[in-house]
Amino acid sequence: MSESTFLPLVVGFLLSATGLHASCPIELSPPSVVVRYGDYVSVNCSTSATQLDSMGWEASIGGTGLMDDVNHATWTVENLTDWNIGPKCYINQQRPENPSGELDQCLKTLPVVLYTFPDSVAFSSSAGSAGLMIEGERHILTCDIQHIAPVQNLTVTWHKGNETTIDRFNNPSKEPVNQSSVHSFTASRYDDGVQFRCEAHLDLGPEGPSLSATSQQYPVTVHFGPDISCSNIEILEGETLEGRCPVAGNPSPNITWLKDGKPTDPTVSLQRDNAGLYTIKAEGRIVIAKNIWVSVLYGPELSCPASYTAVEYATHNFTCTVEGYPQPNTTFYKDGDKVDLPEKLTRSHAGQYMIIASNQLSSISHTVDIDVLYPPSKINELEDTEVEFGSTMWLKCSSMGNPRPEYLWSYYQADNVKVETEDGVSRLHIHDATANNIGSYTCYARNERGIVSHTARVTVKGAKPECPIKITPDRMVVQYQRENLATCTPTSTISSNVKEIYWQFLQGVINDSQWFDQSHEDWDPRPVCTATFEGIGTCQKHLDFTMYKTPDSVSIQSVNHTGLMVAGTEYQLQCDIISVAPVQNLTVRWYQGNETIKSKAGTLRVTGCPPQKKTDCDNNVIRTPVNVSSTISVTLGRNQHAAEFRCEARLDLGPQSPSSMNCSPLNITVYYKPVINATKLPTRIPVFRGYPEELVCEAEGHPPPRIQWFYSSEKVVRVSGGTLTVSEAGFYTCNATNDVASSSLVVEVILKEDYLPLIAGFVAVTVVVISVIFVFIYSIYYKNTKMRRYSLKNPKLNTQNGNVAHNGWDTQLPMTKLSYAWPFVVPYCGTFSPHFGNFGPRRRTAEKSDAACTNEGKTFGNNPVQRDHFWIFFLTVKVYIALINCGAAMTWLGLFIFSGIMACIGPVSASCPIELSTPSVVVRYGGSVSVNCSTSATEHDGMGWESTDGATGLRENVKFLMWTVSALKDWTAAPKCFFNPSVGEQCLKKLSVTIYKMPDSVSISPSSHMGPMVEGTEYHMQCDIVDVAPVKNLSVTWYKGNDIIRTQSYDGPSKTPVNESSALQFTPHRDDNGAQVFCEAQLNLGPSGPNPPPMMKSKPHELTVQYLPTFVRPETETLHIAGGAKIILNCTAVGNPMPVYSWQSSHPMEEKTENQAVLAPSVLLPGTYNCSASNALGTRTKQFIIAESPRNRTAFSAIVGVLAALGVLFFAAGVVFVNREGTVSTRKCSSPGGRTSSSGIVSTGMKGALLFQHSSLQSCQARSSWNFLSPFSQSTAHWENMGNNFLKWIIALCQFYSVSAEGCSLVLKPSRVVVGFGEPVSVSCEAARPVRVLGWESAIGAAHTQQDLSVQWKVDSLIDWIEEPICYGVFFTAPRQCEEKLNLVLYKTPDSVSIVSVNHTGPMVEGKEYQLLCEVQNIAPVQYLTLRWYRGQTEVYNHSFSELTPSSPVQVSSILMITPTKADNGVQYRCVAELDLGPEGPHPPPAVNSEPLNASVYYPPAFLSPEPEMLDLIVGAELTLNCTAAGHPTPVYTWQSSHPIQEKMEDEAVLSSSSLLPGTYTCTASNKLGKKSKQFTIKAKSKGV
Repeated sequence: MSESTFLPLVVGFLLSATGLHASCPIELSPPSVVVRYGDYVSVNCSTSATQLDSMGWEASIGGTGLMDDVNHATWTVENLTDWNIGPKCYINQQRPENPSGELDQCLKTLPVVLYTFPDSVAFSSSAGSAGLMIEGERHILTCDIQHIAPVQNLTVTWHKGNETTIDRFNNPSKEPVNQSSVHSFTASRYDDGVQFRCEAHLDLGPEGPSLSATSQQYPVTVHFGPDISCSNIEILEGETLEGRCPVAGNPSPNITWLKDGKPTDPTVSLQRDNAGLYTIKAEGRIVIAKNIWVSVLYGPELSCPASYTAVEYATHNFTCTVEGYPQPNTTFYKDGDKVDLPEKLTRSHAGQYMIIASNQLSSISHTVDIDVLYPPSKINELEDTEVEFGSTMWLKCSSMGNPRPEYLWSYYQADNVKVETEDGVSRLHIHDATANNIGSYTCYARNERGIVSHTARVTVKGAKPECPIKITPDRMVVQYQRENLATCTPTSTISSNVKEIYWQFLQGVINDSQWFDQSHEDWDPRPVCTATFEGIGTCQKHLDFTMYKTPDSVSIQSVNHTGLMVAGTEYQLQCDIISVAPVQNLTVRWYQGNETIKSKAGTLRVTGCPPQKKTDCDNNVIRTPVNVSSTISVTLGRNQHAAEFRCEARLDLGPQSPSSMNCSPLNITVYYKPVINATKLPTRIPVFRGYPEELVCEAEGHPPPRIQWFYSSEKVVRVSGGTLTVSEAGFYTCNATNDVASSSLVVEVILKEDYLPLIAGFVAVTVVVISVIFVFIYSIYYKNTKMRRYSLKNPKLNTQNGNVAHNGWDTQLPMTKLSYAWPFVVPYCGTFSPHFGNFGPRRRTAEKSDAACTNEGKTFGNNPVQRDHFWIFFLTVKVYIALINCGAAMTWLGLFIFSGIMACIGPVSASCPIELSTPSVVVRYGGSVSVNCSTSATEHDGMGWESTDGATGLRENVKFLMWTVSALKDWTAAPKCFFNPSVGEQCLKKLSVTIYKMPDSVSISPSSHMGPMVEGTEYHMQCDIVDVAPVKNLSVTWYKGNDIIRTQSYDGPSKTPVNESSALQFTPHRDDNGAQVFCEAQLNLGPSGPNPPPMMKSKPHELTVQYLPTFVRPETETLHIAGGAKIILNCTAVGNPMPVYSWQSSHPMEEKTENQAVLAPSVLLPGTYNCSASNALGTRTKQFIIAESPRNRTAFSAIVGVLAALGVLFFAAGVVFVNREGTVSTRKCSSPGGRTSSSGIVSTGMKGALLFQHSSLQSCQARSSWNFLSPFSQSTAHWENMGNNFLKWIIALCQFYSVSAEGCSLVLKPSRVVVGFGEPVSVSCEAARPVRVLGWESAIGAAHTQQDLSVQWKVDSLIDWIEEPICYGVFFTAPRQCEEKLNLVLYKTPDSVSIVSVNHTGPMVEGKEYQLLCEVQNIAPVQYLTLRWYRGQTEVYNHSFSELTPSSPVQVSSILMITPTKADNGVQYRCVAELDLGPEGPHPPPAVNSEPLNASVYYPPAFLSPEPEMLDLIVGAELTLNCTAAGHPTPVYTWQSSHPIQEKMEDEAVLSSSSLLPGTYTCTASNKLGKKSKQFTIKAKSKGV
């Protein structure tokens, strides 16, 4: 059985056992019915049962009985009248387990509602049908509903006017009943005229109808009163009692007014005298009377004086009289503010007061002027002042006093000083300030109450304080034993300036303005003129007094030397000056010939002193005659062998200086040792056997040297002259000797064999044999062939190919045309005669060597060997042709032999045998030039110079010739030295000439801007170079101070002068302020030019850089108040222009804070203090956070913890790393396959092999053992001694760290690198001592070297955020291994910077706190980031992230708390992310701005003039009531008054009308945040004062 079948059976069994069915499968349609009594009804019953046996309806009316084999049955009644009917539909079902047994029955009852409803309802009242009621009486109202069913569905609604009351019923009866609804009612006056009715409603649900019936209206009349509702009455003067006291009653009462028991007419206007007790009598349903107090109201009346004078701090008696009802309030206003007038007045209480008396009716004002008399106040505005020389300034003296003070100045009077007094302020003007204006200026202010004074000092910048006195003469230079007079007078002609004047000197005082020098013994009287002036005080002026004496004699001598003077040796010359004074004015000049070689003052040595002085006299003090000497050191050269030296003594005393005195000249002869000319005597010379060679030895010296030749093997003199003929090999020594020294030169002579005759003979035999064979063959060919005759007598030379044309036929022989006058190519080595048989001795000079000789000469083809063979073939053919034509073969035999010899020797040299003393010259335009052209040839036809300037023409019989120009001005000069050989063509050499001209001027022109610069702005400068040549050698260098900032070179073909310029783009930094920028033009003319190269500089341009203020200390400081210590708030900032300071704090600050950079307040409360430094470029704000210092013991606990941790670390390190020998080893292991060297490097048996490079440095360090304690380890051999060596390995560990850190000899250039993401980077690592291996350990760009002392780490694009390059070195000496880590900063500017409001959208509300969030996406490194918040252009907060450590890009944010005010409406907030990467980073630091956030601030209305206003009413004039208020959103206005206002004016801010009445007008301005009211009082003009 399946599970799906078993489960229903179990459920069916349980239901059968309990007698329950899951549900009865009967459905009624409709499920319920609502039927009116006696109406038709029909309901269908159906079933969905499958085991149905029978079904039917059971009812008192319309039952169907049992029906078989049907699945539905209908209950139908034509006229339903049974109120309690309950029909049921039932079904009988067979049981599944017993189909033939008992049946199961289920049924459903049909809900039936039978109803009936009347057509109308009846209404009745206990007050009767008329509806007359008395106030306060209770009445019953009844609503009757007849024959109603079912009553439980009935509701009765009572209506009183618009009020309703509902009554419900709980009667369960289904049959009809008569139902009544009762409503209880107490009459009041407010119910008079109201109408009652009742409404019956039968609610039969959604299946039935909704039935209603309403009664007739029942009107009610209520009688009450009369009631008098007033108590006391306040009435305006002129108004009546009519209508002032309401009396209510029904029927309407009759009213009568009584005063003092007598009737009074209520329509008569009342005056202030009519106030009192009144009785009001009312007659209606009943008669009542009531006493009423009537008050008559009238506006205030004010009587005050127009002005009042009081004395400060004295009790005043100012009074005013005020009348009005209600009693007016008197208020004093000053400057729009409400004030209280104290009993004793001060100066601050003086002014115009408005006295306002007001009550609820109106207000009246009166103006009174109160004058308070007081003495002058302290003068504060007069301060010490510094003024630029020649500028204008003024001193301000102002004092507050009543009456106004009078001013008086006390100062040194000058023509450029003027005093002006206007509007109670006295100003002292100084025009074109000079030194005479330096001094004290005192201002006095006085009135009838007192007098005050204040003194300020004026200094003139750029001018020294001068004493305003004049000494005539200003300088007195007196010769010894002469007399003179000096007069001292004041420079001012105003006698009041001078108080006294007199002379002072060392001997005393002369109370006179004249001083007469009569002393001939006092060399230094030091006269001083002293004077006392108004405003300046006492000052002095010294008379420049000098008494002099000319020397008795001047002489010169050599110091510590006699005899010969040798070149290159330093000697001292001394100049002696006898009896001269004063020595400090003495100058000694040295001359060599007429040229000054030394001029010194102040370095003289005193050789004699006065008796009363010490021997070690001071040249700067002594005034009396002394003997002095001057010494110079000279080193003489060989060109100074006949030098003349002299000295000159001169007293420099200005225009009155005496003439100088010269000594007799000292003539010096200079001796120097011989110098052998090595250029003419080579040290190695080859000589052919049988051909002697001449050796020429020349030497220069003084005295003239004696030359001797020595042969090395004999050591004897061969020749005493300068020329030696040698023919044997060996070493020959040339010796030059004079009285100073000897010089020698060794020449090696090499002997070579001459194989030329042997070779020539062999060649001749070979040529003869070949010639015979050729003649034999050619003769046979000639005889057997019919050919024309050839003639070679006049061959035609084809200019196209250089071949010989044979009688016009095209038969050609391969012959090469020669361009030489000599028909043979002869090797040129030294001097060789072209004639046969001339093999005599050849002179060897400093010309070509043998090796150079074999390769010289012009070539005939591409291959020297082929060239020689072709030459032999040419000669052979030529000989054969000659033999055929002439038959004289032997005639040419000599020619064949010579040709063979020449072919073996080699080709003739084609070089030009002339030499220039210099291949190129560099000459200044207009300067002189001289170049020598020489030849080594012994025979020639002449030589000369060809040039546009300085040409010599052809000169014969010369071996050298000079080209000389005294003033070279031809820019295209190209001189050529030409040489005409005796045999051959002319040759020449061209001299390279460079003419240069220095610029006429080098200047910086104002290309774009030459005034003050702003930091971070790019500017352009231009350097103009005028008239310079040649331009290709020009370079322009820009300097900032001593630093080169740009170099520019030029390339142009022009040799003549041109104008050039160089442009510089420059972005100044604040460090450049005050720096000088200039350009330098330099001509780099090569090694032949001047050294150093000529240059010209422009005038320096001093930079003035303006920049924002920057605080010296961090922009946010947290200071702690500790134990009464004084805290200083240092807000010093640097900026240009100089910053101005302002302070803000939540606490009052007692000290003066205006423009103070440093504050040291005596009392400082915890809180936040903001300092702003501003200049013309912007404002920076610094925040000081003052907090109370916490008390904790964290520092002590940290120290104890660190010491304990170090102890445990050292103990553990000792157990692990200290071995039994007492050494420290980081790894206790062996080195298999190798051995450990003394340097700690593991090596194998391979020679020179190094097992590790940079990548294995760390493993090498791990294997190494540092035996720093070898002296200690010798005495320790067992593990038991490890405890005794505990201190030793600690010292070793410390030594290891000191060696690895401080002893490292590696230098990184640069040591710190800042590079942008993806940018290239290059760093050099240099070793300061020899190194085995030097390299970089890095994930990117690793490198190493074993040869160089430097290695470079280079990456083309750095994108690794965790890159940490390390330079390592393995050295030969200790410390053997060390490393340096590169300080690398990889940065990235943010992808975006955004600003949003946190948890808020829409406008802000004034006074509420908000948060602004600035988010920075993907920035690195974050520790260098500063987020700056700006409100408009003002920085309000900055946030640094220095506490964070990530190096890779991160996202950060900053929150700014703001509490907006109305002033913030429309303000833009923004944040700037700035990366300050230090001096190595970019400048200015990279910054990214966010988009601005516009602040919209809502604030309640605020009146522009909130005080109440009083206006006088003039008949016919228009009055304006201005209620304008500022608010956001824009305010809406409403007006209130006791008088009617035109509707069109009710919502206006300004109310203007000529029909306004006296009274009070209240204006209210409102928006969604609040409302404010302002009161205007209009009063009649007749009531004002």
